[in-house]
Amino acid sequence: MQAAALCAFGLLLPWTARGQSCWHGEFDEQRCCVKNDPACWDDLYTRGKCCMGNETRRSRGDPTCWMDGYSYEECCKENPKDGCWDANFGPERCCVDKELNVTDLTVNVLEIDFAEAFGRILAHLNDDSDCEGEEFWNDVKKTGAALNVSHTFGQVGRPPNDVILKLVSKRALRWAQEPQTWHADAAQCPEGALAAVDLVISDIDRDVSEDTARTLAGLRHALAQRRPFASMQPWRTQDLMVEHVPRLYGLEGHHRCHGSSLRIYMYQLPQYAYMLKPVLRCSQKMSQCSASVHLHRWLMSGSCRTESPEEADLFYFPAYEACYNETACSSGDTERCFPQSFDPEELPFFHRRGGQDHIFVFACNLLPFMDLISIRTRNSIMVTVESFQAVNVAGPNMLAWLVYSKDVLIPGYIPAWRVSSMVAFCRPMIERTILATFHGHSRSSEKVGHMYKRSLMSEVRDRIISYFGQNSCCSAGPPVRDYFRRSGLSRFCLIPAGLTAWTIHLYEAFFFGCVPVILSDDLTVPFQDVIDWTKVSIKVPTNLTMEELHQKLLSVRFGTLKRMHQALKDARCWFDYSRGWGIEGQHENDCSPYNGLMRGLAKRAAAIKTSAHALPKYWEPSTG
Repeated sequence: MQAAALCAFGLLLPWTARGQSCWHGEFDEQRCCVKNDPACWDDLYTRGKCCMGNETRRSRGDPTCWMDGYSYEECCKENPKDGCWDANFGPERCCVDKELNVTDLTVNVLEIDFAEAFGRILAHLNDDSDCEGEEFWNDVKKTGAALNVSHTFGQVGRPPNDVILKLVSKRALRWAQEPQTWHADAAQCPEGALAAVDLVISDIDRDVSEDTARTLAGLRHALAQRRPFASMQPWRTQDLMVEHVPRLYGLEGHHRCHGSSLRIYMYQLPQYAYMLKPVLRCSQKMSQCSASVHLHRWLMSGSCRTESPEEADLFYFPAYEACYNETACSSGDTERCFPQSFDPEELPFFHRRGGQDHIFVFACNLLPFMDLISIRTRNSIMVTVESFQAVNVAGPNMLAWLVYSKDVLIPGYIPAWRVSSMVAFCRPMIERTILATFHGHSRSSEKVGHMYKRSLMSEVRDRIISYFGQNSCCSAGPPVRDYFRRSGLSRFCLIPAGLTAWTIHLYEAFFFGCVPVILSDDLTVPFQDVIDWTKVSIKVPTNLTMEELHQKLLSVRFGTLKRMHQALKDARCWFDYSRGWGIEGQHENDCSPYNGLMRGLAKRAAAIKTSAHALPKYWEPSTG
């Protein structure tokens, strides 16, 4: 396969000396270099890279610095763009003109070992699919590998080609309807069959039905048991992107809910089924808000589930907010909602204990206290990532908070492919050259800054970026494409409040191995009964000056940093939602976020049994 063809599949190519790597389809050197058509260029394919000689070129500054949205013009000036500089990329290196052989350019200024890994995978792609017959298998291989290589570098990657996806979907639907066709194709090209299902199963779950997608997942799961991806490296596609599919579809073994004796009744009401679809898209969309999907499906496959309301300790109402927010929100300026047709008091067993034994999951933000549903569920158990939401300066009234005596705090969800890449970028503390890092949205963000201006909490982000973004010891600014590299090389990761008190940055720090420094006064941390947070993090007041914070970070001894780094690695399993299924969910001492949830629910259930508020909402004399 020609290297140029890879662009059509969204693959982020390492740069080579072959100018033809830029040219494919309607894009050629005449159109792009001679006529300078602006349609030729994007973040990856630039005029500076494509319109050069085959040997060397001169560039303003060091060309290896100008990726990820940064340029000489933006950085090498008196007031550089936020985020230009960190411990590895500074003006003394980047602003000095350098003659560079184009073969020296790496991928997205990432670690050299990742660039080499990228090259090895690319070399395999130049081969045919190893499957006899149709070009179909070559297309599957190229498309899937493009996504997989991007994931290796901690990036989502560009969407696959629509034409190819339609062809693969058509073939996959035939497999679901005619299993004999699947078996024939899987015999001819087992790696291709696995990769093809991975590419389209989420679309089929959304566009056709969960049953059809489950049939495909079952076929794939059976084949994967005989043909694991470990033996087919060049074919690897979205294996980490879809590793959750067999679990969510109930294709893997049941578990014992980490040994819990709780009995939980799971509501399955037809009138609210739309709040649970499409499961695969909901499980990864707005990924940090997707825990509600995984918690529900985990409980559905566990021994703690009961179909008898009489023996139930707790009642669980499932809803996937990452998806239903889109269809249920009314028009206007709002950031969260619950379907207006939903009334918790209409749930069949809600009045048994005034809603005290009912569980509602909010894996992104809580409903505001003034919302009617919040008022009616005020005694219920809220399983939530959020600890405090302040009143907005403008926009919807978000005021709500965690009630320690009845609610359960959980971590935000991080997809397995991101976890894998974060851990790969995690360096030993001795190799970390950046003191502190923060890259995220703030009031100055072009697209979402208006939202952060509403929140009084978010001003700390602006102070962090203003101070640490201009300090060569650190790296701070807006989101950057090499965020994983910077975090994996940082001793500390700054965790400021944003729109609300919680942020997914806190849990990412455990996988990056950087000590989280929390600047969110109202943030509460989960699983305090099993994690000693004083040994894995630092929390300081948000009114601390950035100069004082800088001195505090410099004063932490290296031996302390090494111990905290190890403690972070030991505790990260409590935040990994891919753990705790099947055999990993058998014992009470096994580590997973689901075990943390069950421990919290057990305490709430015990408190309910001894509560003085045991009467139903209404009662009358017996008729006997």
